Amino acid sequence: MINTNQGWTSMMLRLQTGFDEKGAPQFKDKTYSRVLPSVSQDDVYAVGEALASLSSYKLHHIQRLDREDLTRN
Repeated sequence: MINTNQGWTSMMLRLQTGFDEKGAPQFKDKTYSRVLPSVSQDDVYAVGEALASLSSYKLHHIQRLDREDLTRN
């Protein structure tokens, strides 16, 4: 039997850093680890927006990455 335990959550900001020579957008990802799993979606988004506002790049989107640890009995 496999058991699951809630692991840590991470937040990734995708920032648009500009355009390539063909006009396609270029992105850079910035990941913040060890976000508490109990934090609400709204709070993760608000913190992501606040962090992105410190950058000179435009925020494209925010991802919440939840992890589970799997173990076998």
